[in-house]
Amino acid sequence: MTEGGGEPHGSDRRSRIGLPVGIGIGASAGGPRALLTLLTDLRLPRSAFAFLVQHIHPKFTSILGRRLNEAASIPVEEATNEAAAKPGRVYLAPGGRHLVVERGWPGVFRMRLTDQPPRHGVRPSVDELFLSLAAVFGPRSIGVVLTGMGRDGLEGARAIKAQGGTVLAEAEATCVVYGMPRVLAEAGLTDRLIPIDEMAAAIHEVSSTVADLRHSAAAPGQG
Repeated sequence: MTEGGGEPHGSDRRSRIGLPVGIGIGASAGGPRALLTLLTDLRLPRSAFAFLVQHIHPKFTSILGRRLNEAASIPVEEATNEAAAKPGRVYLAPGGRHLVVERGWPGVFRMRLTDQPPRHGVRPSVDELFLSLAAVFGPRSIGVVLTGMGRDGLEGARAIKAQGGTVLAEAEATCVVYGMPRVLAEAGLTDRLIPIDEMAAAIHEVSSTVADLRHSAAAPGQG
């Protein structure tokens, strides 16, 4: 609180809650089970915004969202077009639509759902989400790739790394299908390969570090 009893402004407020962090989580085959494990224990800094892409038939997206929300330690909800994201929760891409994040007013991050063509035969695509996070959050973008087949997430992970962000992937030992994480590892894009039961702690550690003003310089327009 300020001396007059109001909320602090500008850099003082950012110092208190941390710089904004964008977290993207992508999964395919075996993803629902992995996500239940991850989200049960996931805690996020107050300035972290999290988004999720699971390759799934559109008719099952709402069912998955409800199941994850019941088990998760933080709110999980289906993403809505043009809605402003709130920190400390996870937004699930609807089946059949890409989810991207755009910067609005300072400190505001809007979700946009698009009908652009599928990438790698899938929509929503992890790449679409990761590419938008890299553009908006720069060095404070975090890509998390869980179990699944194919190479969705490779291009987006490369963009995140090019911006100085962080890429975490599920270790082979706990993957149902070691496909998407393997492609990233072989491309040299993973900062760490992590068993799924340790992923929540790793995400919290990385996001807390990059949100801290002492470890991260604000990129232009990201305040």
